[in-house]
Amino acid sequence: MNISIPHFGLKRQYVNLKDELLEATDNVLREGILVDGEYTRKFETWLARKNKCNYAIVTHSGTQALEFIAQYVRFRDLSDNSTKPKIILPNLSYPATLNAFLSNGWEVELSDTNKYGCLPVDTLEDFSTLPGVHNYVYHCYVGLYGTESPLYFNKRTIVDGAQHWLSAFGNIGMGMAISFDPTKNLNASGNGGAVVTHDKGLFEFVNKAKDNGKSEYDYPGTNSKMSEIDCAHLLVRTQYIDEWQARRKQIAEMYLSGFAGLPIRCLSEGAYHHSYQKFVIYTNDRNNLHSYLNEHGIVTKVHYPYTLSELPVAAGLVKPDMMSTSVMLSRGVLSLPIYPELTDIEVTYIIDKIKKFYDR
Repeated sequence: MNISIPHFGLKRQYVNLKDELLEATDNVLREGILVDGEYTRKFETWLARKNKCNYAIVTHSGTQALEFIAQYVRFRDLSDNSTKPKIILPNLSYPATLNAFLSNGWEVELSDTNKYGCLPVDTLEDFSTLPGVHNYVYHCYVGLYGTESPLYFNKRTIVDGAQHWLSAFGNIGMGMAISFDPTKNLNASGNGGAVVTHDKGLFEFVNKAKDNGKSEYDYPGTNSKMSEIDCAHLLVRTQYIDEWQARRKQIAEMYLSGFAGLPIRCLSEGAYHHSYQKFVIYTNDRNNLHSYLNEHGIVTKVHYPYTLSELPVAAGLVKPDMMSTSVMLSRGVLSLPIYPELTDIEVTYIIDKIKKFYDR
């Protein structure tokens, strides 16, 4: 039997939404407003409501959204104090998390993670009670693979919500960056991101910074916008996102049940809340399992094969040692397909192949 299960379901999604997406595209092009129009405003309104916050503003990418937050905090803090701010980052994340702060002149410290790949709760609790002398120290929570924290964040928490924002339920700290990369749960047809926040100052800063500093031009800006077509497409997909999330959870439950008793650990198991942006397992035999599944038509990915501390750009930063939990995770994590268009037959096939791998 010739089976082919892609890692992402974008082709399948398009088949299901083709007529609606093409109609949305036609509506935008006929109106002739391709940026900063009706669909952008409607999507920002939906996004603020979904995140239980006062403000939402779209950007060209999730990376730029996080960069804008980093710029704002540094700009604000340096206007009050000559000491540049410090950020504590989890050691396991996509490099964009680290780059957003390094490129904006922050002092960065890399911290070890818990077994889910996130900053440990006790670290966050200790941090939240630091005395006032540390007002220029922040931490960045990354909901790796879709994991939300059980701790409610304070104003010194910057949230990289690229993978977990749909399970944040308003827990966004002083501001949260979102990605609408095509591989995310709610995807744009191109690139896209957003900042969501309760902070009016951050909202006003991003509004100017994303439009080249208009209208006062009192600090440098850039051009960072989403197209009206992308926002219109996202509005189409918002009609299905709750249904899609329910299906992701259903697939995750099938995996969790099917893998019981195997020498693997599911990183979503036991998590507080989860958006299942990825379904990641940890195994001591990652590379062989990765090859075995690909040979049987199941495309898997590794997120991520390195930690931030191992990147050349991190040379000289405070970082965990090579025996840290985050380093060990990077050597054994493997992402399985999880998207709403997967069939039960395909999920069962994946489970059966993994069982057979360990039965050999």
